[in-house]
Amino acid sequence: MGMLEIVDTPEGERLRMTMNGHATDLSATVMIDRPGNSIETLPLTPLPNDHHCFQSSLAPAEPHEFSAELHLMASGQSEVLPFRMTEPAGHRH
Repeated sequence: MGMLEIVDTPEGERLRMTMNGHATDLSATVMIDRPGNSIETLPLTPLPNDHHCFQSSLAPAEPHEFSAELHLMASGQSEVLPFRMTEPAGHRH
C-alpha cells in the first residue's frame, strides 16, 4: 500500500508516491489520460534520501484532475492500478 499525490517541491509541483513497505528493484510510471487520446507519461524515480518515496522529475500538466494508471514493475512482475486524481475542494491555480 501507499499514497500517490501531487506535492510542492523547491523545483515545483511533482507527482510523489510514498510506499508503506519496500520493494526490491521497483519501477513506477504514471500514465495520464489527456484530451485527444493523448497519454502523458511521468516516470517516478526513488528519492536519494528515502527509498520509500518515488517522484517525477516534471510536474504533471494542467489540469490536475485526471484519470490515469500507475504502472508498477518489480522482480519480473507487473501491476497496473487505475486511479482518478482530483483537486482538493476550494483549490485555486
